[in-house]
Amino acid sequence: MILQAIQIGNFHPLFVHLPIGIILLAFALELYNRFRPNLAAEEIILFVLGSAGVTALASLGTGWLLGEEGGFDEDLLFLHRWMAVAFTVTTIILFFLKKSKAEGVKKMYMPVFIIVLILVSVTGHFGGNMTHGEDYLFIDTSAKEVIIKDVAEARLHADIIQPILEAKCISCHNDGKLKGGLLMTSPENLLKGGDSGSMFDSINGQKPLLVHRMYLPMEDEEHMPPKGKVQLTSEEIALIEWWVQNDNCFDCKTKDLKASKKMSVILAGLEEDTSPHALIAKEVEQVPTQWIEEMNGLGITVYLLAEENPLLIANLQGEQKQLKEKLKALNEYSENIVELNLASSKFNDTIADLITPFNNLTKLQVQNTNLSDASISIFEGFEFLESLNLYGTTVTNAVFEFAKNRPSLKSLYLFETNVTSAEVAEFQVAYPTIAIQHIPKDAFKAVSLSAPTIVAETAFFKDSLEIALENTFEDSQTFYTLDGTAPDSTSTLYTKPFQIRASKTLQAIVMKAGWKPSKVSTQKFKTTSVDYLDVSLNKVPNEKYKAQEGKTLVDLKRGTTNFVDGAWLGYEGSHFTATMTLKEQKEISSISVGALSAPTSYIFYPVEIIVYTSENGKQFKRIKNIKLLKEEPNADVKLAFFDMEIPPTSAKYVKVEIKSPLKNPSWHPAPGAKSWIFVDEIILN
Repeated sequence: MILQAIQIGNFHPLFVHLPIGIILLAFALELYNRFRPNLAAEEIILFVLGSAGVTALASLGTGWLLGEEGGFDEDLLFLHRWMAVAFTVTTIILFFLKKSKAEGVKKMYMPVFIIVLILVSVTGHFGGNMTHGEDYLFIDTSAKEVIIKDVAEARLHADIIQPILEAKCISCHNDGKLKGGLLMTSPENLLKGGDSGSMFDSINGQKPLLVHRMYLPMEDEEHMPPKGKVQLTSEEIALIEWWVQNDNCFDCKTKDLKASKKMSVILAGLEEDTSPHALIAKEVEQVPTQWIEEMNGLGITVYLLAEENPLLIANLQGEQKQLKEKLKALNEYSENIVELNLASSKFNDTIADLITPFNNLTKLQVQNTNLSDASISIFEGFEFLESLNLYGTTVTNAVFEFAKNRPSLKSLYLFETNVTSAEVAEFQVAYPTIAIQHIPKDAFKAVSLSAPTIVAETAFFKDSLEIALENTFEDSQTFYTLDGTAPDSTSTLYTKPFQIRASKTLQAIVMKAGWKPSKVSTQKFKTTSVDYLDVSLNKVPNEKYKAQEGKTLVDLKRGTTNFVDGAWLGYEGSHFTATMTLKEQKEISSISVGALSAPTSYIFYPVEIIVYTSENGKQFKRIKNIKLLKEEPNADVKLAFFDMEIPPTSAKYVKVEIKSPLKNPSWHPAPGAKSWIFVDEIILN
């Protein structure tokens, strides 16, 4: 009764590996002793062999009792048992041979030792066959992995259920180890059931047996998988139960069955992301933040494709002087860079081979560079290249030979190149999946007027600011307004630089007889007469985007579209409040907040701005708030000032609360992920 209660056979997994390890240790000591004989070593070897014999007996006894419980292939069990008996007996004999002093007996020692090693190998092999299946040594486990690209087209049993069973159940229900008489290696065997009958039958109104046992408490003897084995996840149990509820169909696809919202979420999670970015991300390591900061310190704009993602975007647009050196500096993590912008830089055929280390590029921009057909072969090494911008280069129709052999390519930009319209049309018919962006060069003969360039040292000033307007077209005139109205030929004619002494919205246009007017150039200039003692923040900005913290908001320096330029305060998934202490009490009538939007980098404009004022810094009164429109789908990087007129209010302290959208909008490629707000200036007047 006591032996039955303890179930000594269950101790077999504890003992089974001991004699194997000990006998191998004895053999290693024996070999060592042959080369360096030592009396102490002889005694140690004898002790180790004795231990091997004792543990072999323990393993044999517990294993024999475990076999009596059933559930194993009878032929394999027979072979395993008697090979174990042979191993145990010869191990004990080996001990006495080692102990013997007779010369004739000693000659038998090493041959018997070799026999023991062979027996332990064969015995272990048969044991492995019983536990894991007869082909466990040679089976290609990687081949069993099912990659689901489209879960709607997945076969429910073959692609989803059977892999779960193989991972969590088949180790006890295979041809060599038949627990409960149940074999789970094929649909036929599943339908056949085991000693308890069909796995799909319900008993006493309970769930079908297969599902019922998965829900039993872990301590229950019938819980499956048994305690100590890797357990099924809640999602795996839900999938198996859903399959059983749908008549445990073996041929249906998931799209053929009705799924609840919860099940749809589980199914969606099974899809393997096989996009180039996902494949590359699996193969590269995370880039240290210190390295990214070092690159930005060298004047190379580098940032992560997304938070917690090892992939990078690098921007060297317009680089003229140190392009070679900066490309080489990026080599350390070149495989992490998936987007590289070399537009309008000194990039050319001579140094084109410097980008060969960037073999994981999915997007390459080399527009307006001195690149020709001679460099097209460089692109052959970019296996994942999806977008290639060759606008303004001298490439010819030869580029299409490269594109034909590039299945990953989706977009090819060929504006103002030497490719012909006829070749573009022919290629587009043959390869419709590649979008060609092309306008013939002669389409640009009728040149339109360019908008004037507004030149000023800063967008903020205290007393006065000089502004110039630049226009490169001969025989044309530039007109401007300072009151926010659209300029035309009746507006002020620009003749020389002028000064402004108050906040203005400058709009300028170029006009020429016989030509359509240019687009309007617009820029806001802000004046402020307020001096500050202090600017405090209720939250510390993100470590990477904290600039000079509160001082940044009143330094009268506008940030650029490069948000790592050190002029922005950045907050991820958070609102923030700035409290400004003025040097002296002032009447405040307007407030402007400068912000950045870069949706591809998860950066969006604020959604609300709330203003409070106080005379003592303790009791604040809410003065006004404005709610800003949510952004429509776009990928533009842009700056904006949000102006708020408030009732003239005398204040020593002004508190500005800036509300973030907190999460990416539904139209974003990563909807629901934490979004950022970036603010560079708060101007009081």
